[in-house]
Formats: sequence, structure tokens, C-alpha cells
Amino acid sequence: MKNFLRLIQRLQSKLTTKLIPYHAPKETQDAQHQDTRTRASTQPGLAGEALLLSSQLKGQNFHLPDLCKDFESWPSATSKHAEQLEALVNTMLERIITNEKKLRALKRANFGRLMSLWYPDSDWEELKVATAYSVWIFVWDDEVDAGDTDVSNDEEKARAYYKKSLGCVHRLLGLGEEVAEDQIPQNMELFADVGRGVRDTTDVEQRQRFFRELENFMLQVGIEHGHRMRGSIPTTEKYLEIRSGSVGCGPQIALTDYMLKIRLPEPLMECEAMKALWKETIIICLILNDVFSVQKEIAQNSYFNLVPVMFRNCDPKEQSLDTVTHELEVALRGSMRNFEEAAASLVDMTSSDAQVNEKIQDYIKWCRYFTTGVLLWSLESRRYGMADCRNEDGSLDIVL
Repeated sequence: MKNFLRLIQRLQSKLTTKLIPYHAPKETQDAQHQDTRTRASTQPGLAGEALLLSSQLKGQNFHLPDLCKDFESWPSATSKHAEQLEALVNTMLERIITNEKKLRALKRANFGRLMSLWYPDSDWEELKVATAYSVWIFVWDDEVDAGDTDVSNDEEKARAYYKKSLGCVHRLLGLGEEVAEDQIPQNMELFADVGRGVRDTTDVEQRQRFFRELENFMLQVGIEHGHRMRGSIPTTEKYLEIRSGSVGCGPQIALTDYMLKIRLPEPLMECEAMKALWKETIIICLILNDVFSVQKEIAQNSYFNLVPVMFRNCDPKEQSLDTVTHELEVALRGSMRNFEEAAASLVDMTSSDAQVNEKIQDYIKWCRYFTTGVLLWSLESRRYGMADCRNEDGSLDIVL
């Protein structure tokens, strides 16, 4: 447990969100944990250490306490546009998904509910842009993760996919040469709606910050995809570094001021307390996302998830899913305390300016909405199937 807490603390000092210019990290191998031999897989899509983990974890019970209790003091609410959002999401999915089976699955996920939880106070025009972005990024990411697409099964095609997408994002945000409407790829049509929405209402610094976060997201998705293809399992520290980017929270946070119709001073956006607020929001959501999606991912033969990674890196004498659960609980609560400290610092440093202070409190409140939205939607959505795992006391028994 102490080792995992130290890893979280090290990540918090090491991880830089894209509030500052991004420099791509070099992927390294860990000699202690990297299996240099490729095991012959008897299961499709499994190789390397993932194959070993499959034999250890498949069919095991992963028990989680009721995590809602940890967030009882954090706000949650629902948008008055909830029904419209459900219809909007379905319309957007129909625009870009041609595979009927995939379309049905994505509609069942109820992304409209997630948008309603994330943005309960936002106006309709901003909601349309945020929904276009969120649907786009879910679909874009699924193209890489699904395991049933050319991109997900070929690293060269995946790299071309990232490069082409990133170039299109840059231009659609008004940060490069314009792209003609008839040259926008189908998988980027929804992001074109995002670009049109933010170009006229945000400044260049805001859009550059958003772009840097998307750049980091795509880079880390690529690194994650490589691990999945090889079946390699990194150290917990390396995993947290990769997943903090690939979980996709950074770009969503970068849209916050647009969604709230505010503009915080740039020095405040770059201060240490703001960076800490972003980091803790990302870590909390990372933990929540991974524990609720682990069953779905293992069913797809994917073991690049915090639960299997922590299990793989446990002290052999303490290696169990109960150990993983305990360490995750401690880490989650520690990150929440750090979030509160960062929030208090931001409120305190803006106390002399009533207008900025009100805006920063709204910003902090949204970060809480974002987190509780991830929690509640993940428990409800058919995407993860947690409703079938829930006990009367709110705890979960997840069969891997």
C-alpha cells in the first residue's frame, strides 16, 4: 500500500497537464517487469504478460465498497436539457456510425445521461458543442480499443490514424490553415462542430491549451495501444503516467471555461494550485473509470487497466485482488484530500477579487460535477454493466 501511495505522489509531482507546452516522453522498458519473451497465446488477442494475467484473474471476484459514500459531500445534478441531450447524442451517433451493431451498443451506453451530469448548469449552445466533442472522443477512442477494427489491430495504421486526426484537430481549432468542408473525414465531422463552436468564443491561448491536451491524449493512446498489442504490462508508475493522458480527462477539463462562459486570468490557469486541481481531478476519474470498466475490458481480452496492472505489480506475498481494492481506496481518498487542498488554495489566492473568486468557485464546482458524473454514469450505464454487479449495500462484486 505504501508503495502505491508513493507512486501516486511521484506522479503528482511528475505529471504535467498541458497547461504548459507538451514534450512527448520517451517510452522506457522496466527490466524487472518486462517479459522479454513472447508466450504463445492460446486465446485470440492475448500475448505476453497479459496471457499470464488472464490465467490468474479470469473468473475471479473483484469486490469494491460503495464508492458513492466517499463522494457524499460532492455535488451532483442533472441538466434541464436531459431529454434533448439523449436525442442529440443519438442523432450524432447516427451521423458517424454505419455499423448497426456498434450503433446500438453506443446508444445503449446513454451518453446523453453523462452529458447531463457533467454540465447541469450549461446553456444549450454550449451543450451542443460539448456533446459533439464527447461523442467524437468516445467513438474515436473505441476505434483504437475495440479490437475489431483495422486500426485497433495494426500499429502502423493506428499511428497514421493518430497523425491524420491530430492534424485535422489543429486546423479545425483555427490553429493552422483552414480545412474545406468537403475534405473533413467522416470520423472528424463531429469535431468540426466543436471547432466551429469554440473558434468564435475562445482566444488562441484557450484553444492551444485544448489542442495540447488532445495531443497528449492521442500520444498516450498510441503508447497504450502498443502495450495492448504486445500484451506487456508496465510498472504501476509507468501505467499511471500513460493512463493520465489516455483516459481523456485533460481535454474535457480544458473546455471548462468555455462551458462556463468565463475567462480566468492566464497566470491563474498556469499556477501550481490550478495544475494540482487538474492532476487530482484526472487521477480520481482515472481510478473510477478503470475500476468500473475492468470487467468490460477483460471480456475484450484487454489487461491494460489499473486493476490488473496493480495486481501484476503487487508484492508476491500480498498479491490478491483484496490488496488491490485496499490500495485503490486509500489512493482515491488521498487524491480527494489533495483536490480539496488545491481548491482551497485557489479560493484563497483569489479572495481579493470578488469576480475572479466567484469564477474560480464555479470552476472548482464543475470539476466536482465532472467526477461525480463519471461515478454515477459508470454505475448506471449498460456500457459497463455495473447494475448487475451491485449489492444491496451499494458494494460491487465484479466477476472478471
